[in-house]
Amino acid sequence: MHKFSSAKKGGGKLYGWVEAKAPRIAPYLHLFLFFCALIALDLGLRWMCRFAQVVGLANTLKLMPFTLGWALLLTGLAALLPRRGRQVYMTVVGLAFSLLSITHGVYINMFRKFFSFADMAFAGDGAAFADLSYMVIRKLLLAWILLCFLVVVVAVLLTPPRARSRWRLGGIGAAVGIAVILVTRFAILGKSQAVIWNQNSDPAFLYEDFSDSRACLTMLGLYQYTFRDIQMLLPRGGQLTEEERSEIADFAAQRGHEANEMSGIFEGKNLILVQLEAIDTWMLEGYMPALRAVKEQSIVFSNHYTPAYITAGTFNTEFMVNAGLLPATSGTSMSVYTHNAFPNSLAHLFRDKGYSANSFHGSEGSVYNREAIHENLGFEAYHSGTDMGMADYTMDSQLINAFDQMTGEEPFFTFIITYSGHGPYGEDNPIYQAHAEEAQAEAERTDGNYVYAVGHAKETDLFVSELMDALERSGHLEDTVVVFYADHYNYYMMNDALNMEIKGVDSLNLLQHTDFFIYSQDAAPQTVEKYTSSIDVLPTLANLFGLDAEYDLLTGDDAFSEDGGYVFFSDNTWIGGTGDLTEEILERRRISSLLLSGDYWG
Repeated sequence: MHKFSSAKKGGGKLYGWVEAKAPRIAPYLHLFLFFCALIALDLGLRWMCRFAQVVGLANTLKLMPFTLGWALLLTGLAALLPRRGRQVYMTVVGLAFSLLSITHGVYINMFRKFFSFADMAFAGDGAAFADLSYMVIRKLLLAWILLCFLVVVVAVLLTPPRARSRWRLGGIGAAVGIAVILVTRFAILGKSQAVIWNQNSDPAFLYEDFSDSRACLTMLGLYQYTFRDIQMLLPRGGQLTEEERSEIADFAAQRGHEANEMSGIFEGKNLILVQLEAIDTWMLEGYMPALRAVKEQSIVFSNHYTPAYITAGTFNTEFMVNAGLLPATSGTSMSVYTHNAFPNSLAHLFRDKGYSANSFHGSEGSVYNREAIHENLGFEAYHSGTDMGMADYTMDSQLINAFDQMTGEEPFFTFIITYSGHGPYGEDNPIYQAHAEEAQAEAERTDGNYVYAVGHAKETDLFVSELMDALERSGHLEDTVVVFYADHYNYYMMNDALNMEIKGVDSLNLLQHTDFFIYSQDAAPQTVEKYTSSIDVLPTLANLFGLDAEYDLLTGDDAFSEDGGYVFFSDNTWIGGTGDLTEEILERRRISSLLLSGDYWG
């Protein structure tokens, strides 16, 4: 009777057995297991993702008390609850952080970044294109996460029927946990004192900046990273301060734009701006004869890159090209894109010159909230596949259905986003099936998703051929500039090692080299070797078309000016330029962030 008395009181058979074996330990064993599971989950995630570590082992070990403090706090809060509430709480906390760890594991493999709640702004849109082939996670990491959650389940089952010293035990544990977190944050981590050259390796700077998820999670641990990530979602709390406005004014005073030999050469001409979904350099050169023919007669920017600052790669580039600012690299409300004022957007600048401005893409306007965002950026209308009468919105060749809408009201600015380069790839994908025979005959290799990517590229190339032919037949070609650029490298290959081998590069940053070229029938072909990136597209086009842009407040530079000439990536490293550019890069990122989050023009 005594052996299983606790079971009869609601403690469960497992707890009754443990109590019989170790009566002094039994009442506290569940809390100890919960505490250990939290510690193990954090350490396992960081250890198995250590390849993403940036700040070094010494800084990671120095900040390890964050994990200890959070484990104490979370366990102390559990101890404060009555039995049933304690069981529910431990289950929810264990499940939440286990799922979050799995998400981090998938993200680091797919995007080379960890998950941020800032990504939730695009979660519904990403889910629309999600596929199981994207959900890649190390098997050992997944097994470790499941083991840690299993320990939490055991802790739940071992919860005693009656808590002992509940308030004292829980209160002390929570208080000590909070104290450890605060000491680690303000005494050990402290405030950034780094000089410009070593800011990217300074833990305090990385914490305050919180734009490099790889550095922050591996340095701070799962729980402090999550806390900081949520903290970054909180509203700014009002308008820009006088100090921030002074910073913006100082930034603008150092910049500007002087006329050059390319200024206004396309003034008055129409513009068709085409964002190519996942069309990589090797796809264009090897398998897209129509697009390659256009490129050969164009102004080509041979050292162009599309750095990914957020995980929504297409929107990342789409926003930079159209707004001239960086997207929000930490938590923000979607309202900054749908409600802020963007007087320097391409659509607004062209409409100020009397142009019509319309955007076209196969997906519905709710995806990435494009309809609302494009309208806020100044487009008169967003035209979806349904609006264009496309039988299959994934087939780029059907975009030509809307040619009359694209060229109807002159002068016009038309923005087109293709789709067919998008994944997931596979034998049964209708895009691939439409070009399978041709792709199989031409593909230089058959490993990975190579052949599928070739097939998808063929569909996009078919649209390019139809577009250029239609412009010529309608007589628009002589007074229309057509610009092509890629939104990102082809990560739908799902194999960056293969991508790097194909492109002949040895780093993820260099993998982001993509195409950008400008075609005009009366402009002589030329190659511009200056380094450019997505944020340079708007000021370059503004210069060529003679638009009244505030160049001093744009994040990028006119490619034909003497400014810029370098590309910076999400980790604040760069390619091109001369000397140490860290200070300039950080300033550009900060000012762009202030202009966006503070609604500077609003």
